[in-house]
Amino acid sequence: MDKKGRRTPEKDDHFSAEPDILQGSPFATQTIDVDSIFTRNVTTSGSFDFRKIRNITFGRLLEAIPIPTLLIDAGHSIVFANEAATKMANGDATLVGRPFPSLFPDVADGKEALLEVNRILSRRKNRLFEALIELNERSLWCRISLRSIRFKDSRLVLSLVEDLTAERKQLLISKKYQQLVDMFPLGIGEFILKRQISWNRPVSELLHSVLEAKLLGGNGELARMCGQESISDLKGVPMKRLFPLDEDYTGQLHSWLIERCPIRSFESREVGPEGATRYFEITLVGNVKSRYLMGFWVMRQDVTHRREAEEVLRNARDRLEERVKERTVELSRTNEQLRQQIAERERAEKNLSELVEDLQDALAKVKALSGLLPICASCKKIRDDKGYWTQVEVYIRDHSEADFSHSICPDCAAKLYPDFYGSGSYK
Repeated sequence: MDKKGRRTPEKDDHFSAEPDILQGSPFATQTIDVDSIFTRNVTTSGSFDFRKIRNITFGRLLEAIPIPTLLIDAGHSIVFANEAATKMANGDATLVGRPFPSLFPDVADGKEALLEVNRILSRRKNRLFEALIELNERSLWCRISLRSIRFKDSRLVLSLVEDLTAERKQLLISKKYQQLVDMFPLGIGEFILKRQISWNRPVSELLHSVLEAKLLGGNGELARMCGQESISDLKGVPMKRLFPLDEDYTGQLHSWLIERCPIRSFESREVGPEGATRYFEITLVGNVKSRYLMGFWVMRQDVTHRREAEEVLRNARDRLEERVKERTVELSRTNEQLRQQIAERERAEKNLSELVEDLQDALAKVKALSGLLPICASCKKIRDDKGYWTQVEVYIRDHSEADFSHSICPDCAAKLYPDFYGSGSYK
């Protein structure tokens, strides 16, 4: 004390120009000494009810911290919970007085929390762990930071609770997304634009933004296609450096942007470092929100083997078509020869048929004049099949193609006309 009865910092163990909690602990145990930031009457009393900590400077400091904060005594009970912790528990005021391990629904996590508190109390070293806690029927995945606090002869554990539920859900979603992406046998990459860009901008500006877009994530197949072992080695690389963007490729991108980024697939021909030609099927999917292009996905599938198989199939089909043409010409020639032979055969058959008919007619006529003919011994008439007697010339005319011209033989002339034809005078 000075002459006026004022307290001097040099002689008072519990007074400091700056609180220890702000100075940082110089001790290897990393314990926060809070004696100096309690009120004087409390620090001189030698005892303190930590449930009333809100009434002192340190308590008001803890209450102002926006991170859920708990104080745990040597009996593992919660003796203080600030306003942020109460809000995390949906206004549950019964946190104070609960055993700290009871916050953990998993028994193993509760035992681990108990061990961590004991380590803090015995070793005075900071501890950090993550676990699932349950506050007023809310399950939260939290990161819990523990450190030692000393007040005179009392030891406490300060616990800062950070809610990581949203981050963990996002992490799980990202892991599931990554697992899903890795399942596909094609390269998948997600690109993000440096800044979102409106459809109202010129297409050339949109194309520039797309070419400058950086890889946000993807799968191992895309990394392999780009000659890398892991996709993490390619994150942040712009699109124009990942793919050989020739004139045809950029032309496809240009038309894709003009059509407002629909799902578009096309093929690209690329020449590798060793001069080998590869073919890839490219699929573009835009990430568009409120007429703004935010980013896009690129899917790459190596279709070289398919193209080679198609080429082999096309060559085989061409050869088959050529053989079919050749065979068709041969068949046409053979058919023409057959048609000629058939025509000649038909003509021969027709001639033969006519000849047969002629022969049949001649045979019929021959038959008609063959055999025994009944003829009259006096008048020389012939009896036909119907019993009629017909002059010889009439019968022969009707049964043959012969016709008669009448004349008189010498004998008959001499007999009929003796005056004109004497015996032996007719020659």
